[in-house]
Amino acid sequence: MKQFYVLLFLNFFSSFLNAQQKTGLDYFIEKAQQNAPALLENGNLQEIGKLQNELIKAQNNAFQVNATSEVLVAPYFNINGRAIAITTTPTSNAFGYDVGITNGGLYSSQINITKNLFNQAVLNNLLFQNKISNNSLLLSSEELSHNLIKNISEAYIIAYQLQLKEKFNREFLENLDTRLRVVELLVKKGILMESDYLLLQLDIEGKKLELQQLRSDFNSAINQLHTLSGLPVEAVDELTIPNFEEIKSPRKKFYEQRFENDSLQLEADRAVFENQYKPQVSVYANGGLNAVELNNIEHKIGASAGLRLTIPIYDGNQRKLNSLQSQLKQDNLNFYKQNTEVQFTNNLKNIEQQIEALNRNRMTLENQLKQQQNILEIYKGKLVQGQISIVDYLNVIQNYKQNVYAKLQMQTNNWLLQSQYNFINW
Repeated sequence: MKQFYVLLFLNFFSSFLNAQQKTGLDYFIEKAQQNAPALLENGNLQEIGKLQNELIKAQNNAFQVNATSEVLVAPYFNINGRAIAITTTPTSNAFGYDVGITNGGLYSSQINITKNLFNQAVLNNLLFQNKISNNSLLLSSEELSHNLIKNISEAYIIAYQLQLKEKFNREFLENLDTRLRVVELLVKKGILMESDYLLLQLDIEGKKLELQQLRSDFNSAINQLHTLSGLPVEAVDELTIPNFEEIKSPRKKFYEQRFENDSLQLEADRAVFENQYKPQVSVYANGGLNAVELNNIEHKIGASAGLRLTIPIYDGNQRKLNSLQSQLKQDNLNFYKQNTEVQFTNNLKNIEQQIEALNRNRMTLENQLKQQQNILEIYKGKLVQGQISIVDYLNVIQNYKQNVYAKLQMQTNNWLLQSQYNFINW
């Protein structure tokens, strides 16, 4: 029985710990990446791209086998007094196709086999084009994931700021409740007026409403985080502090990879377009029934084989025009790449300057807060002795609260800037 109670206690304690679990930024990012439909779709598209390789090989390098069957009848009209007749010897006044074209009909049932020869260059161009398309999907997934991290991070920072505000106001309210009991005693002793007690009580009621609004805003921010992460909404006890380590600039930046892949895509498309200018050699064979008349048709079963060579000669300079188009598109890519390089450098430098200025201002504000805390302690002592009015005390704590809020906003801005820096610097 004793063991039963121990197990029951441990189970309850474990459930309590789970209920009080803290939730971090990494959790929401991981779930968002797992649940994002665009990322899941891109994953499937990449698998489709792998299958496309096999499809290209089958279309261009494998034997193609098909069966054909055809029955054609070419009758003659107004022949020897008859309205219609099927014959290979029509009279001169009969109406119908020339007998040399149709011979009266066609009775065919064949198996056909074809295969392209000496087309490895054509095949390689198609496979290279598909590889670049798959690389585009991979880069797109990386970009989607990167944007997702930024959106989740910003939503998390806002939620964490609200959590800090709520915690500060809760502690602040507890302190005011203590001051209210002190003022009540001073009123009873006639040291302070009843209006002082009512004024402080009214201020406390206002801060309770503010605390309720902060809790509501925090819950909305948590709901937004779950929505962005593709998760059902559930309660969160506490968020952990976000950590944004400044990442080093990669050797090859994402925009460089994107432009490089786009350039290769232009080259691959041009190479595939020029496949049609390569000589095409194919071998074909067929076997089966092929006859133009029914008489002795059982002996018209046979086979044939051959080679087909196609050499393009002239197409109105389409090849040259396509090459010029590709070059102009490449020039456009180079214009955008040069502009992106300038923006990349300027944006990082701008964020670094903002973070530096923000840190300087925060240090100044922290010094002010230390001074205000000292003044607040002095005012607490004077309030107990009834040496100051409630109005003066409330003004001091209101100024202190505004500076605490300003410090929280500075910290929030610092996290947002760090998140933006990491977003750009990749």
